[in-house]
Amino acid sequence: MRSLGDIIGGLFFLALGIWAIIGAHKLHVGTVTEPQPGFFPFLGGVTLAALSGILLFQALLGRSKGTGAFGALWRPIAMIMGLVLYVAILDSVGYILATIVLSLILLRALDTKTWWVLAVAALCITFGSYILFDRALGVTLPRGLLGF
Repeated sequence: MRSLGDIIGGLFFLALGIWAIIGAHKLHVGTVTEPQPGFFPFLGGVTLAALSGILLFQALLGRSKGTGAFGALWRPIAMIMGLVLYVAILDSVGYILATIVLSLILLRALDTKTWWVLAVAALCITFGSYILFDRALGVTLPRGLLGF
């Protein structure tokens, strides 16, 4: 049975992927060894177009799974609101505190069962990414309230 939702979704994301490829090409893609500003948007567009093409092909052949609702609506809303909050507070409170808050929100939305696992994972994500970006790669991160 053909899934109309998969056909519409496949067409939409195929068009979005093609749009990303065209936009990335205008930014100059470059090569693998010398990437230009359009390199990663180009890869994203190609990936999106390929995956949506597969979905569209399966839907047209009647082989799509056609799943039901994805679950509790609060989860994607919490994730989006967490990212909005992160952008809003990043400069004022700094990378460390903002990333801890974001990690807690995202891990909770992903249904982390116990609070101690949630806290340890959020701290590991935050300080691991801080060490990677600030110390190893030399990226300047917002200092904020903590001063580091």
